[in-house]
Amino acid sequence: MSADEYLKTPLGRQLFNLLPEVYRTRDTYGPEAKGDLARFLDACGQLLTLIRRTLDQRLADCFPDQPASGLACQAWLLPYFAELLDVRLVSPDEVGRRHEVAHAVAWRQRKGTPYTLEQIAEKVGRLEVEVQEGWQRVATTARIGLPLLPAKALGESAQWDWEVYAEHPNWRARHPGLPATIIDLRYPSRAMQLEGAAGEIPQNPAAQQTNFAGHSLWWRQVNPHGSPCFPGSYEDVSRRTVDFRTPNWQQGQAHPKRAILYFPPPPGFFEPGRFPIQGDLELNEDKEHVFENTIFTGKLRVTAGKLRLQGCAVKNLAIITPLPGEAAVLTATGSLLDRAEIQGLACLEYCTVLAGFKAERLQASDSIFLGDLSLPPTTWAAPHCVRFSRIPAGLSVVHLLAYHNTSEPPVFYEFEFDHGGAAVRRLPVFGEPGCAVLHPASAEQIRFGAEDGGEMGAYHDWRYSRLLAAVQEKLRNFLPVGMEAVMVPDLRLHRLPLAPCPQVVA
Repeated sequence: MSADEYLKTPLGRQLFNLLPEVYRTRDTYGPEAKGDLARFLDACGQLLTLIRRTLDQRLADCFPDQPASGLACQAWLLPYFAELLDVRLVSPDEVGRRHEVAHAVAWRQRKGTPYTLEQIAEKVGRLEVEVQEGWQRVATTARIGLPLLPAKALGESAQWDWEVYAEHPNWRARHPGLPATIIDLRYPSRAMQLEGAAGEIPQNPAAQQTNFAGHSLWWRQVNPHGSPCFPGSYEDVSRRTVDFRTPNWQQGQAHPKRAILYFPPPPGFFEPGRFPIQGDLELNEDKEHVFENTIFTGKLRVTAGKLRLQGCAVKNLAIITPLPGEAAVLTATGSLLDRAEIQGLACLEYCTVLAGFKAERLQASDSIFLGDLSLPPTTWAAPHCVRFSRIPAGLSVVHLLAYHNTSEPPVFYEFEFDHGGAAVRRLPVFGEPGCAVLHPASAEQIRFGAEDGGEMGAYHDWRYSRLLAAVQEKLRNFLPVGMEAVMVPDLRLHRLPLAPCPQVVA
């Protein structure tokens, strides 16, 4: 027989191949060959493999970062690394905590700089952000004799020489270094892509690199004194009077003690290419049907068996196979439902229901119910149970066990959609990017109202709210005393900047 039948481990095969050929032949060929020696060496190889893996893990446990390949240190060691480096871990997940420890020294060396703020937002919150310093957005009074940097140092092309044509007032007023406070309505102010070959780093001192919905581009701000094309976005650099209001995503940003971080709203389930998509589907086999990370844009109908959903989005769900006793016909975790009608017991955890939900019996935790919640009367022996969830106001159900629920209305992100050549901003519906993603304006009872302190609903395990809170908490330790970070959602970061204008030759 062949030695492959007895050798299952790489080290066992290596030990066997080190033997002289005569012993290998006697052990595996012939009528009396039983492969005893090969089995023994394979057992030794298995033990040596375990020892090798233990040594490899011991080596990996000496470094807290996430290597590009190979083993990483065990997660339980991260707090000990953090204590050695005096790092306060705030990230809600393991990946962010690894970055907090691995970049602790580098972030301290560049503490308070815009680059560090971007790095913290990217590593801790996994957010692509554009940073504006609040003092640069505050209107100031020009002073006679104040030095003026050359326009080239501020990113303007050499062909636009403001210094040469200084005698022309209208031209001089466009100099990007002037502390202008009055908007020049003659010119639009916005972001514009920079020309250059792919992968080439531009030499423009005002160039910035940003990831726009998966496209990494270099861009710069044009006409900083002009009229902002998109007020309130990262493309708006107009100066304002000091805003003394309490800072949040909507106000209090133009202030010398603020750092403004613009971030793109997350697309959620319906990010293009994230999950496979199915249309109508009917299940009629008497078994447990299990789906993970799948989007159903049509009707999912179950006529036999049970259904288990994990991280799914379903447009229309119907289950008409009630099971006897306490057996649940639907078990859904971390899922988004538009409309559902269940005959039997439904168990929901971390789910969001948009239009309506109807079930003979419901057990729900950490979920959001937006539309009608229709539950028939039951008995105290088998009651409905809803806890740590958002339920419609005025819900009245006989034999309902309710604990720590809220009726505060959630606030979802608006997105921009192209209709007839124009961009229309509205709430996404099922199947569109951004559907049911909680906005920072939502009440804290919803954003942090789950039993474990996370957000209610289908995006609980995505940790959108906790990641934003972690970034703001982390930035408090990396900003000068008295400064605050303001997180501002910006839909413009989903769209590419304006393409570069063609050069005009006189």
